[in-house]
Amino acid sequence: MKTIRFRRSFLEFIWQLGMPVKLESNQVKGWYGEWLACRFLKKKSYQILEKNWRSPYNQNREIDLIALDMECLVFVEVRARSLQAINHGFYSIGSQKKKVLLVACRDFLRRQHGKFISYRFDVVEVDLCQTGGEVFHHENVSLFP
Repeated sequence: MKTIRFRRSFLEFIWQLGMPVKLESNQVKGWYGEWLACRFLKKKSYQILEKNWRSPYNQNREIDLIALDMECLVFVEVRARSLQAINHGFYSIGSQKKKVLLVACRDFLRRQHGKFISYRFDVVEVDLCQTGGEVFHHENVSLFP
């Protein structure tokens, strides 16, 4: 686990420098997509609170990014896809994934003890290409399957 975290941190450092990195696996593509999404949201003045948050009740419940948009808590699912993908990121979230995300969001809110009054769920879609990626931000997406 430490090796994976080190590798991801190293790649994020390389991406920050603007150096090209071959996206050789789906895992690296996902990391790159999350890095681009995080950078995109920061440019929109979002404050990133958590990355890859996992529920203490079930480690399979993960939220890619948790951020603040002014005073609104935002749960973000990042979908990184190649331009050749049949269905784009926004449409690739199936009903089972929506259920898992909904429960994960509830788990996070339960642990906050009413700290956040307003919250929403967003999807950041990243279309990956050789020179980077194009980012699309879908705000206030319904999680009801």
